[in-house]
Amino acid sequence: MAHDESRDRSEDPRAHWRHLPAEPTRHIEEIYVGPGASDYDLPAVDPDQDFIRRYGG
Repeated sequence: MAHDESRDRSEDPRAHWRHLPAEPTRHIEEIYVGPGASDYDLPAVDPDQDFIRRYGG
């Protein structure tokens, strides 16, 4: 099978993936802001309220 050297690479339909999009002009960093491990922790307990709840006031 002979390779046609005179044919331009841009005319090759298999080469469409070679054309990359332009570089972005600025970088935007994306961070995950979903729930973390500390979001599933128990709420803080007030010792005085806990004593009153358990033993009455």
